[in-house]
Amino acid sequence: MADPVIVGLDFGTSGVKLAAVSPDGTTLLSAFAGYPTITGSGSAGSAEQDPADWWAAARTVCGELAGAGLADRVVALGVTGQMQDLVPVRAGTQALAGSAVRPALLYSDTRAGLEHAALVDRLPGWEERTGNHQDVSNVAAKISWLAAHEPATLAVATHLLFGAHSYIAWRAAGTTAEAALCDVVTASTTGLLNIETRDWDAEVLAVSGARIDQLPRLSGSGPESVAGALDPAAAAELGLPAGIPIAHATGDAGATTDGLAGSTPGDAYLYLGGSGWLAAVTPAAEPGSPQAEPSPIHSLVMPGWDTRLRIGAVQSAGSASAWALETFLPGCDFAVAEARIAARVSDPAALAARPLVLPGLGGERTPVRDGALRGAFVGVTEGTTPEDLYLGVLTGVAMGLRHAADAMGITQDRLPLVGGGSDSPAWRQICADVFGATMVTGDTAGSVEEDPGSRSAARAAADAIGLSHRIEPLLSAHGTAGRILTETRPGPARGPLTERLATHRALYAALTPTFHQLAR
Repeated sequence: MADPVIVGLDFGTSGVKLAAVSPDGTTLLSAFAGYPTITGSGSAGSAEQDPADWWAAARTVCGELAGAGLADRVVALGVTGQMQDLVPVRAGTQALAGSAVRPALLYSDTRAGLEHAALVDRLPGWEERTGNHQDVSNVAAKISWLAAHEPATLAVATHLLFGAHSYIAWRAAGTTAEAALCDVVTASTTGLLNIETRDWDAEVLAVSGARIDQLPRLSGSGPESVAGALDPAAAAELGLPAGIPIAHATGDAGATTDGLAGSTPGDAYLYLGGSGWLAAVTPAAEPGSPQAEPSPIHSLVMPGWDTRLRIGAVQSAGSASAWALETFLPGCDFAVAEARIAARVSDPAALAARPLVLPGLGGERTPVRDGALRGAFVGVTEGTTPEDLYLGVLTGVAMGLRHAADAMGITQDRLPLVGGGSDSPAWRQICADVFGATMVTGDTAGSVEEDPGSRSAARAAADAIGLSHRIEPLLSAHGTAGRILTETRPGPARGPLTERLATHRALYAALTPTFHQLAR
């Protein structure tokens, strides 16, 4: 008898990734299908996607399973995806326009500025109850916008879902009320979850304009994540066996962390893309403690409620690097730039000419959250070269992320590093020196074949049905799995860079008044 197959789907901003995985952890098939984002549709700051496009993309990638001879072997389907969306749906209308009442308002939709300001005025203690700073992109503000501008849409919606994966699970399981779920990671991004009561906040719902009966049920892990069995009509569309369990995995932030590093306290990874972040699983803080106060570090509840996924993000990482390359090393491509800076990266003697840099060219999120902050170079000398200025920017990004690690209490000696920035040997070395940790890089970043989110969704599906498996994180910090390509260890610059961290951290407070004056 052929081994069973577990399928995971990861619905990102640009498309869905599929991973078909065997119980021994082998990826048998990977696939991708894209879908469009609609911006500027009559409202400034709008960003929408049609849930029917999500479903069509799911049909496309699942259709490849039959061609590979895997469809009949699928025993469970897990889904993850983008969080902080608002997806109004109506039960019992599966055949009508994808069963969504209107296009989904995405996490990046910022049209609800006035509504957000009104919520802040009317909800004292909102951030303390939700455990996070709230900004214009939160779901409560989106609901309030819908109530003000499209009241009929809000009234007719039987359910409000908060992620693409939630929509797919609901539709796949037959659009029943029982299939309307929201994982706690995604719920933490909405501005609607009260971490004290461990439930939806009734006051926030009332002020925003939603009804409690419209909210999805909070789901956990294992059997608690099952939205239902695959509906026969949906099974026919997807080409999968009817009746298999549909596991509603955590939202993309949780799934990516789990798929790369794991989901137990201490598991963490670094990401260097256009922006950058450190994501880490930590124990939940004691209520009333300083660690429980809202801060620039995002804090997302993990299944079970006793751990948190904490994310410290810097506004500009790869974008700052690209600006610095073009500005200080004009005409150099990536390879040439790497060659020019190689000798100075870990040379302690060269550090004297490398300035301290605040890399937030368009505001900052960590270690302080302030849209008025801008980039700054401190300590430029006559001996500072263009290469030093470029290296200063790379180092400034790494130090910003190290400040996040310090705030979280993360002290790992081994960290997975992913994203486009991980392709830079210089940046890998700087991160290793600044963190005092070995940077582990693999072929996971940007690779459909090793997408951590879809792998984690498959892992969640296997756990949901109690299937014994070895679907491990791709770049586990404990070395249990992964296709490791490179390990970059701290070099001789580790000590001098560590000594600079406190001075670099103090620059944010020292320069904030200047930045605010310039912003007037």
